[in-house]
Amino acid sequence: MDSSSGPVLKRADTIADSMPDALRQSRFHMKKCFARFVTRGKRLMKHQHIMEDLEKAVEDRTERNKLLEGLLGYILSSTQEAAVVPPHVAFAVRPNPGFWEFVKVNADDLQVEGIEATDYLKCKEMVFDEKWASDENSLEIDFGAIDFTTPHMALSSSIGNGLNFTTKILSSRLNEKSQSSNALLDYLLSLNYQGENLMINDKLNNLPKLQTALKVAETYASALHKDTAYQRFEDRSGCDSLFFSNSFKGRFVGT
Repeated sequence: MDSSSGPVLKRADTIADSMPDALRQSRFHMKKCFARFVTRGKRLMKHQHIMEDLEKAVEDRTERNKLLEGLLGYILSSTQEAAVVPPHVAFAVRPNPGFWEFVKVNADDLQVEGIEATDYLKCKEMVFDEKWASDENSLEIDFGAIDFTTPHMALSSSIGNGLNFTTKILSSRLNEKSQSSNALLDYLLSLNYQGENLMINDKLNNLPKLQTALKVAETYASALHKDTAYQRFEDRSGCDSLFFSNSFKGRFVGT
């Protein structure tokens, strides 16, 4: 699309700032469109539902294409979903990846109000449970953006080898004499049921001992058939019975 004829949204503009003018430019069609949005009562509309209602409200293809090529079309095309609680329609707009804006429009007079993410989520919740959404004591938890610090693949040769890549990273982390490795060891030692250790016994109280025991268990278990009864090799393993039985079981369950 030619930039001279496409929608113009200045960097400093927000959706809440630009949407009122865009609505005014197509007020007749937008009144019909928003009336259609709210006529079915409370509901959650995905992007495809918004575009379907727009197509039905603006039947003339030429007028509809003209609208979609303008700023309003850009806004609606960037809308991922909308929460309808008559007479309001709250829009979740994503004009750029990772960047969201939220606006609430009154279907009666097309007044636009910029809202926060929490306000949008409350509108969304009202679609399903208005009593909960209106309760000032209701619990709201914002987990924020998920930003894992795990390494990312950088070589094309790594494509399709994600499991090997992950295994190498985990192995290197476990082999490091770091606080994170000690935390894992402490966690394994803490797992117990009615006073009996579930994963490893108290003798394996440092990383070298744990690594050695795992290598011994792996070597011994690899030589046995997967259906071998525990009682047949318990006395020959040379390992602590509780630790070895769990190691052996884990090996074949995981394969």
